[in-house]
Amino acid sequence: MNAELLRNEYFEKLDMLFEKNLLNKKALDHLQRRGLKVIDTLTDLGCPNLAKVLPHVVIGASDSFVDRMCVPYQATSFIAAEAFAPNSGVYAFKLLGVKGGGVTILTGGSRKLGDNVFASLHRMILGNNAIIVTVNNMMENHGQIWSWDFFGNHLKPDYPIIYDELLSLSKRLVKGDNFYFVISIRSLESVSRSGFLDFYKRNEIAMLDPKNRQKVIIMTTRSIYEYLSSVVKESELISYLKTGDDDFDVYEGLRMLRRNYEIKYLLNDGGRKMSESMRDAGLLAEERITLEPFNPATLGYPIDNSCILGKSGLGLDKSELEKALLLNSTKIEADEYANVYVYPLDESKIFYS
Repeated sequence: MNAELLRNEYFEKLDMLFEKNLLNKKALDHLQRRGLKVIDTLTDLGCPNLAKVLPHVVIGASDSFVDRMCVPYQATSFIAAEAFAPNSGVYAFKLLGVKGGGVTILTGGSRKLGDNVFASLHRMILGNNAIIVTVNNMMENHGQIWSWDFFGNHLKPDYPIIYDELLSLSKRLVKGDNFYFVISIRSLESVSRSGFLDFYKRNEIAMLDPKNRQKVIIMTTRSIYEYLSSVVKESELISYLKTGDDDFDVYEGLRMLRRNYEIKYLLNDGGRKMSESMRDAGLLAEERITLEPFNPATLGYPIDNSCILGKSGLGLDKSELEKALLLNSTKIEADEYANVYVYPLDESKIFYS
């Protein structure tokens, strides 16, 4: 499907949703102004084997729209599997009491080709300048640096040609001297609960290990900065972004990321709670989600409301995500779908005044 056809179908869908009173005029005008961007993985990226798996990457805003924003264009990345029964229309993104949320159980025992390709490309394209995480989320994987090959390495044994294309693409798209991990720290309680300082003193946090030469921005309050900076000192690799004195102001922090660091695109990898708070503030633009079919093995683990990513019918267009609409869906293998959803942004916040 070519880019022009994708655009036409999307705008026709917006008009249809408005006519059915599923989208109000304000949201319609906003989404029409935003437009979309389509990247062809063959002609634009030069990756013929990747293109057989995922022909295009769709972003829910044009370049000109993003250029006008005073905050980064923010996207997330999740995987979710149908829960409870086939055709239930309920999708879980984690299992309770399982390390790492039980992703390999959700995906049927192994990491799937489609998700690894989808997630790798997402990190390179929308996360090639910066990735934001919470301190708690970072500490769950403190021994790893969350680059594209966090997913891409799963492709090496069975899909070496696709891996090689991703590796070559990463060298073109991701520049280490202009790439940042942003660690969001809202409270001293989260510092204590996560064990952040103890692990840092033992040099066990990969992205803060000087030998890895990773640039890190710690987004926090002035009071937490004063507490942390005597141990986690500012350097050529570590900088602090202070959003306020005692109260954490994520909106001001995002404005500073755009203004001070020229971060136009930001991949939010801080977990479901953080992404939903950004969404409710009108600051989250889109979500990339790989939807997996039901796997009977999940019945052996508890799943409660905190595990549920979405349910069919919740979206503005009756798709799966509350307050979102489905921008694009690509079938990859069997019943695996690479989906991109968009949220209306708050234009009173996202543009320079």
